[in-house]
Amino acid sequence: MNHDEIIANRAHPGLDSECAATCPDGGQQRRCDGTLLFAMRDDHHAFTMDMVTVLQCIRIAEREGDVPPLPGDWWREIINHYKIPSE
Repeated sequence: MNHDEIIANRAHPGLDSECAATCPDGGQQRRCDGTLLFAMRDDHHAFTMDMVTVLQCIRIAEREGDVPPLPGDWWREIINHYKIPSE
């Protein structure tokens, strides 16, 4: 796949049941450790993205100026809650 094909191959919520191999006790939208999963699909794949990855993407978007700054207290609470490594 070339660069233009990669950019054009956007992920979107995949709400069908084939997207995630999850913990039977945690439900289809959660890993066994309880972390929320987002089922995604692009033109070629079905995959999941966990909450920590989504939050890390938001952090990058904040640094790049694509979303307004979020309060420091909020980030500290999120980092502690999800055990996100600090930089």
